[in-house]
Amino acid sequence: MKKSLYYIVILFFLQLPNLGFSMQVDSLKEKEVYDPWFAYDKVLHFGVSFSIVLSTQYILENKLSIEKDDALPIGVFVSAINGLYKELWDKKVSNFFSKRDLIADAAGILVAAVIVKNNF
Repeated sequence: MKKSLYYIVILFFLQLPNLGFSMQVDSLKEKEVYDPWFAYDKVLHFGVSFSIVLSTQYILENKLSIEKDDALPIGVFVSAINGLYKELWDKKVSNFFSKRDLIADAAGILVAAVIVKNNF
């Protein structure tokens, strides 16, 4: 388990450039918050979370020789932390925390986990 924690920390820091932070902080503060259920933003949240789980799973299982059943929870954790961190950042810069974005993140994580577990 100690080895797995080491990998989690490494993977988290490797994902920092991919967190998707907006560089347009001033324009975010000026805009009125609008958060529809069906928007391109939700597709991005789904896709990024999905990709993080699958890429983390691949690296852990195929490059670091960690068993699939041990690697999947790490991938899910890294992706979930990424989504939560992104929303906390949004709250800081635009004073808006989107629960709908977190639901899209969770959907991406769930689909990726199903793919990994069923060997698609």
